Amino acid sequence: MTNFLPAGIIKDTITDILAKSTELQKDLTEQRLFQVKQGLKDIEDMAAELAVFLERLSCEPLIYTGTGTTEEVIKRLEWALVFTEEVDPIEYINYREGKKISKSGR
Repeated sequence: MTNFLPAGIIKDTITDILAKSTELQKDLTEQRLFQVKQGLKDIEDMAAELAVFLERLSCEPLIYTGTGTTEEVIKRLEWALVFTEEVDPIEYINYREGKKISKSGR
């Protein structure tokens, strides 16, 4: 298990808010005020849920702008934590290799 969380939920929520605001602009142009009112409530709810999600995290999310996929970066960060947590790196490698074998069904 990793302590690193990809920020996809944040991206997805912002994308949903953008889509809803585009929809509301059309509703406003067509003077569908009930839909505008409901849509604004939906945006408020999405923003509130995202704020609660972020508030519950033990620290602020970090955004890494360097090279590598999310999985590669998480592996590098986990490897760095091994040394700060005073875990024997060889023991960690053996643990990770044991997990890979059990996942593949061997």
